[in-house]
Amino acid sequence: MSGVFKLRAIITMLVLLALGYTALWYTVGFRTQKAAASTLTDWFDQGLDVKHGKITLSGFPYRLVIQIDGLSVSTRRPGLDMETGTLVLISHLWTPDHWIAQASDVSARLGRGTVAFTEDFVQASYRVHAGDKLVVKIDSAGAKDMSVRSPRGIPQLDAWSLLIGKDNGDQTSGNGLYEKRTLELKFFAQSGQDTLEISGGVSGPGMQDGSVEQLRNWRDNGGLVELDDLKWTSGGSTVALNGDITLDENYRPLGSAALSVADWDKFKKSMADLGVSVGNEPFGGAALMLQNGSAILGDRKIFSLPKIDKW
Repeated sequence: MSGVFKLRAIITMLVLLALGYTALWYTVGFRTQKAAASTLTDWFDQGLDVKHGKITLSGFPYRLVIQIDGLSVSTRRPGLDMETGTLVLISHLWTPDHWIAQASDVSARLGRGTVAFTEDFVQASYRVHAGDKLVVKIDSAGAKDMSVRSPRGIPQLDAWSLLIGKDNGDQTSGNGLYEKRTLELKFFAQSGQDTLEISGGVSGPGMQDGSVEQLRNWRDNGGLVELDDLKWTSGGSTVALNGDITLDENYRPLGSAALSVADWDKFKKSMADLGVSVGNEPFGGAALMLQNGSAILGDRKIFSLPKIDKW
C-alpha cells in the first residue's frame, strides 16, 4: 500500500469518526434537552406548579449544556417556592449519570416563609449510583452574596452546603419499627468562627407539599426525622445533639434528644444572643424534649413550638 493511499485512508477514518461523534453528540444532546422538558412536565403532573422559559442546548463538542431560563417551582399548596433567573446543567457524553448545575439569581421560601433567602449564585452536583440511588450536593460557592430574610437573627453566612441522598429503590424496611430512610441529609454552615453540622435522615412516604393531608399521611405511615449528629460551635462552646422527631396529633414537633454541652456558661450566652433563655445546667445531664407544643430542656420550657401545618 502506497504512502498516499495510507494517508487518504487515515484522513477518511478521521472524518468518519468526527462525523460519527458529531451525530452522537447531537443525538444525545437533543434527547437530553427533550428529557429536561419532559421532567419539568412530570413535576407539573405530580402536583408542582412549574414555569420556565426557553430550554436550549449548547456546549459542542466537549460538553452537554442545557440552559433553562426563568425556572420557577412551587408546591400548589404552601410549602416550597423557588425561582432562578437561569439554571445551567452541564455534563459530558461519557458521564451520563453525573451533572453539574449552576443557578443564578436564586430565591427560595420554605414553609410559608419560615425559611426564606436569596442568593446570586448556587452550584450543585447530581449523580446516580447503582441505578436507583441519587446523590445531590448543593454548595453556596461562598455565601457573601446570600441574604437571609427569615428566620430573623441568623448571622451572615460565609459558606454552606447540603448533601442529599435519595433511595428510589425498594422502600420496605427489613427490620425495626420504621421504614428505611428515603432521604439522607448532611448540612454544614459557617459564619466567622461559628459552625453548624447536621447529619441524619428522613423515613416515611414522600410529601408533595405541606398540606394537612400530606403531613398526616407522612406521620401515620412511619414518618420520622432522625438526627444522627448535630454539632454547633459558637462563642467557644460546643453543643452536640442526637435524637428523633415526628409530629403529634396537632402537627407539632414531637420527640426527644440527648444534649451534650462543653461549656454551659458560653452556651447560655450564645442562646441568649438568639433570644432563648436556657437557665442553669440541669442536674444529671441535659435532655431536650419536644412535646405538647413546647421545647423543654431539663425541667425548663425554653420556647414554644409552631404547628407545622400553619407554616
